[in-house]
Amino acid sequence: MRSKLYIRTDGSSSIGLGHLVRCIALAKMLVEDFDIHFACKQIPDSIINEIRDAGFAFIFLKNDDELLSVLSPKDIVVVDSYELESDYQKAIKEIGCQLVCIDDLHEKPTYADLILNHTPCVSPDEYEAQPYTQYALGPSYALIRPPFLALAGKNQRQFGNASVLICFGGSDSRNLTKTALQVVLTFSQFKRICIVTGAAYSHQESLTEIVEEQDIVVHYNNISAEDMAQRMSEADLCIVPASGILTEALTSGAKIISGMYVGNQRFVFENYKKANAFISAENFSEENLLAAVENYFSQEHVSDAPLVDGKSGERIKKLFRQLADEQNFDLRGLTSDDAELTFQWASDERVRRYSLNKSTIQFADHVAWLSRKLTDPNCIFYIAVFYGKPVGSIRFDLNGEDAVISYLLDPDYHGRGLGTVMLKKGILSICKAAGHITTRLSGIVMPDNISSCKTFERFGFKKELEGENYQYTMNINDENRNI
Repeated sequence: MRSKLYIRTDGSSSIGLGHLVRCIALAKMLVEDFDIHFACKQIPDSIINEIRDAGFAFIFLKNDDELLSVLSPKDIVVVDSYELESDYQKAIKEIGCQLVCIDDLHEKPTYADLILNHTPCVSPDEYEAQPYTQYALGPSYALIRPPFLALAGKNQRQFGNASVLICFGGSDSRNLTKTALQVVLTFSQFKRICIVTGAAYSHQESLTEIVEEQDIVVHYNNISAEDMAQRMSEADLCIVPASGILTEALTSGAKIISGMYVGNQRFVFENYKKANAFISAENFSEENLLAAVENYFSQEHVSDAPLVDGKSGERIKKLFRQLADEQNFDLRGLTSDDAELTFQWASDERVRRYSLNKSTIQFADHVAWLSRKLTDPNCIFYIAVFYGKPVGSIRFDLNGEDAVISYLLDPDYHGRGLGTVMLKKGILSICKAAGHITTRLSGIVMPDNISSCKTFERFGFKKELEGENYQYTMNINDENRNI
């Protein structure tokens, strides 16, 4: 049975349409695996039609509590909103749902199971989250629509400098489209100027006279994602704000001029600027736009390494499948009856390859070791069960305020992301069993055990060299992580 996935977000001419656009992109990545329901308080009618035409359900909310009243513990909820507070997230978690937050501001404490932020140069340290929170950060998790995923996967074309595309998103309340157009028209090098406005753009008349007088200017309004990707693929330069459209423009391989004009674009602008993703027009004043275009013509047009590779859809789909798998994944306490099973796992050569102890294990020695662990008050040892079948083990050895993690997954279940699910379940269990005395979790991993390294890093564990290996640590019960 497919899980229900609710997406709580809003959009309008005043707050912009960026949240809606990236959430529709997310929904199209996940439509094969989930029944998707959008829940909005503010949304243009044209976007409601787009949602329904795509086969998604739509709920028009009179208030935020309406969504809470329909949720069940098996649901996954995505929240993409600057307005909803931490208490709303907490209420969703108290129902028992899995919670995903699309959060590029990291200004509020979060209770999310997964944080998505496709802005570059972002660290888990910037979030006040929970020990169980996973992070999907950076352009590898770009929330872009299917035509742009396809565009990113194509070979980059040769660069010219004669065509420019201008787009300031779905609403452009300040009519920066006109400002940018007037600046661009002062440069005779441009032979084609394409301006694209969105469904909530309310300044159409301001462009009419210019478009009629200038043969090189073409105006498109409220075009499809496919058409937008095509227009971007034909442009040598794109002038876009530091919002979701910037990430989509980066898939085209065109040069980018970008800037910010509202406060919530600040982190995106600063981080993409740090990643050298665009030529900065700062606040999009005429003076700054003019300087940015002059800068564009002064640069040699060489191909840069792309920030967006077109594979984010597959990565994000895998993360959501893991969240759904958690409903069928549990931990139970170790018993003496698990000796044969744990011996088989520990002896498997695929497990021994990444074991810190390479010595051959004898069954009698394993039974004696397991007996000691069963009676050790400073050892908490779980067997992981997936759909009722044992699939691995996770152990916490307590030493004062520290808990050292050791885990292994049945090799037959490798490659399905279940190591991440097991570590999350283990963190939740140790916090419940010994959270009153434990302040730090740690684990030692061999550098070539890439899968385990990524698993610890997905939860924001800090990595340090410990001899020839990596030591991963996470402080819990502090101001940044308090379950």
